[in-house]
Amino acid sequence: MSDRRRIIIILLSVSLGSFMSYLIYKLRRGGEELTQHDVFSLATNMVFSLGIILGVGFLFLWKKNNKLK
Repeated sequence: MSDRRRIIIILLSVSLGSFMSYLIYKLRRGGEELTQHDVFSLATNMVFSLGIILGVGFLFLWKKNNKLK
């Protein structure tokens, strides 16, 4: 599998997970508008998810390119 395809799959999975979190927040609020705290929580969740997943992915890619095992 190519690196580009892996990154696309990762971005899609994080986006889908964030969208599902958004729906859960909306259901919890009964369909009303989200508060600023809810929006901040969702944004923080998305940023940290992307950071951790992409960071680990690039670490593995770096190890593969440098032939470290």
